[in-house]
Amino acid sequence: MIRSFLFIFCSACGLSVFSQQADLRDNYLRAAFNYGFIMQQHNNIGQLVRGNIWGVEVNYVKPTSGNKSWHQRTHYPERGVGFSFFNLDNPQQLGNLYATYFFYDIPLKKKASPFRIYLRTCEGLALAPVHFNPITNHQNNVISSPINAYVNIKLYYRWDIGKRFRWEGGINFSHASNGRFEQPNLGLNLVTFNTGVVYKILPKEKTLLTKIDSITDIKSKNELLAWAGWGLNEVGMPMGRKYMAQTYSTTYYRNLSNTSKLGAGLDISYNAATYHQMQQDSMHLSSKIQNVQLGVKVAYAYTIGRFSLPVEMGCYVYTMDKSSGLIFHRIGMRYYFDNNVVAVITLKTQWAVANYFEFGVGYRFPLKPLIKT
Repeated sequence: MIRSFLFIFCSACGLSVFSQQADLRDNYLRAAFNYGFIMQQHNNIGQLVRGNIWGVEVNYVKPTSGNKSWHQRTHYPERGVGFSFFNLDNPQQLGNLYATYFFYDIPLKKKASPFRIYLRTCEGLALAPVHFNPITNHQNNVISSPINAYVNIKLYYRWDIGKRFRWEGGINFSHASNGRFEQPNLGLNLVTFNTGVVYKILPKEKTLLTKIDSITDIKSKNELLAWAGWGLNEVGMPMGRKYMAQTYSTTYYRNLSNTSKLGAGLDISYNAATYHQMQQDSMHLSSKIQNVQLGVKVAYAYTIGRFSLPVEMGCYVYTMDKSSGLIFHRIGMRYYFDNNVVAVITLKTQWAVANYFEFGVGYRFPLKPLIKT
């Protein structure tokens, strides 16, 4: 009975199973509403949470058309830019959060359907006009700078209603942090339920595709990635001195497909802020070389065209600093150029504690055997 009702209702709305492939000139507009709460990842931020939070977002969405081979491999994802506003229900200590970002919406179901699950991943910048101040806002221990990195993940369900409208609903996780560039910096984590509508601006005539660009297809089944990254840390009291942090990393990857790769590697890092913090804590090292950290890791990366989204988990096999434990993590983004040069922006953490943002450059070494095409 329920299935019959849904079939009749969908037919009345003019609903049909559309192709995954969009036109080159298609453009979508999205408006959505968020309602949820601030996640309390530390006990000492409870005084900042006053109640539920709400927000709105607007997005410009560009669906992929199939003119590149990676569109087809990733089931025709959508990408775009957006702006979000969050009312944090504490105007004196937290104020509002404003974020601007770019995103990819990736279908988790291969088959085209009017009912479909998507995963959105996005990165950008967040503005926090109300942040830590040692005199006027000393209780804000989550955000200490006006400009912060912004990361968002959304799992949502969409329903195509006719050719021009779509409803979406799901759960949203947002994070804003400066990566310990300034302290205090526990980070702001928002969990919200999200609902919105999409309006599709469609051309009158379809564009005929005559060529498929496959330049981003992987060239080998195995590869070695070597990169170096640098960041800044603040140590001691808020508004204190900033120190350079360095990471030198190599990872062997096995390309499971053109979209997924699995690997293992080695990290060598040196954080000058850690050295000075240990000196302040009366843990004296005989030389700065003792502050070097050596770690082994496992890695996974999801590839969307030239972009790669790495997730890594590792363990220090040598470190003098054990204040945050021996386990470290890394998330972020890499961009691969035609000549195998790689631009790197990642965040290194130890569980919920941010170490620093890494801005760097690397090189990918393709290894044989070559993949047959």
